[in-house]
Amino acid sequence: ICQEAASDLGLRQPATIVGSTDLTAQILFRLANESGKHLMRYHDWQALITEVSFTSLATQEQTNAFNPTTHDRLIYNVEIWNATSNQKFVGPAPQWAWRQLSNGVVTAGAPGYWRMIGRQLNILPVLTAGKTIEFEVISKNWCESSSGTDKTAFTADTDVTFLDEELFVLEMIWRFRKSRGFGQYAEDMETAEREKEKLASRDRGTGRVRVSSTVTDVPPPTWSGTIDG
Repeated sequence: ICQEAASDLGLRQPATIVGSTDLTAQILFRLANESGKHLMRYHDWQALITEVSFTSLATQEQTNAFNPTTHDRLIYNVEIWNATSNQKFVGPAPQWAWRQLSNGVVTAGAPGYWRMIGRQLNILPVLTAGKTIEFEVISKNWCESSSGTDKTAFTADTDVTFLDEELFVLEMIWRFRKSRGFGQYAEDMETAEREKEKLASRDRGTGRVRVSSTVTDVPPPTWSGTIDG
């Protein structure tokens, strides 16, 4: 990625990047990681979606759910499910509703409500321990090592990204030219933005459930308990 960016910028291609004493290599290395972090946050890329499944604690704050070290954010319009009872939690609850719930002004019924507070998942009413809770997040790990270890940044020349490499090159080109005071960077930045928009739009898919010969509908949530009159 760095060598291709160097070629497009009319620079000599560095033989190595990570750990190089060459100033151009050092600049490209910094820009590559800067671009990767930006692209990770730009869109909910399917390649970065991670399924989270954890066992509930008997507390409001589920400290073992969201890991700020590896999880960047919840996916857009996330659904959080109690897989044990096959129910979807309601949320994110707005602040005013959460205050009423937490102060007992209104009583939350099954399955309950959720809200992120301090980058931790909170659920009311308080769950009993041992329930399986599931949801999806966007991972901070946008690259991996040659051995398959997920990483939040490039740290070796053999690392590879989960994202489109051409986007990296386009991002690095305008960032390099801006850092050097070249007015042309604005045009390069616009080119990168258009390409990101196109790939992000394609990455979202059609947004509809396709009917096959065996699946005719998406099953609705069900309640496995007993309904009393």
